[in-house]
Amino acid sequence: MPKLVTKIHGRGNGIKTNIVNIVEVAKALARSPAHVTKFFGCELGAQSSFDNKTHTSIVNGAHETQKLCDLLDRFIEKYVQCYKCGNPETDIVLDKMISLKCAACGHLSHMDPLDSNKAMMKFYSQNNSIGCSKKDKRVAKVILKSQSIKTRNLQEEDKDDDDIKWHADASVEAAHQRMKEQLTKAATSMILP
Repeated sequence: MPKLVTKIHGRGNGIKTNIVNIVEVAKALARSPAHVTKFFGCELGAQSSFDNKTHTSIVNGAHETQKLCDLLDRFIEKYVQCYKCGNPETDIVLDKMISLKCAACGHLSHMDPLDSNKAMMKFYSQNNSIGCSKKDKRVAKVILKSQSIKTRNLQEEDKDDDDIKWHADASVEAAHQRMKEQLTKAATSMILP
């Protein structure tokens, strides 16, 4: 993988960091440059964008190359390397959360639900240039829609039930059970084996 090269443009409130060789870095990681750019934006709490025509990656603010390299290492750990064998030959799979399917050992690495944030799930469901299948993108859209409806319903119920304490089981079995309850038969058959 080539070393990350950045350039800072502008001054004051208009200062931006351009990641010059994002296309080469993303290609070496077998991920979309837009995905890597979005990750930088989420981690830095800054607006970010990738232009497909000019292959320009911009993150608002002045960010040192070393800081972005550290974030790139974190990106590789979360979204590229297999959690079992450490091999970088993985494909992204969308379920209730973002998972990685390893081509080397076959392990399906589930991300921690706290790390699988809504911004990245929304990015996956809307962006056509990442390494997900169309089926996975449709599933992500259904999941996001059902989560927003469920959140609204829970907020309405919560107004009436102030003394009830809510918790959620984060196990894989519980996630499959929630999918079965929330999704139609057609959507469930696309997600579950």
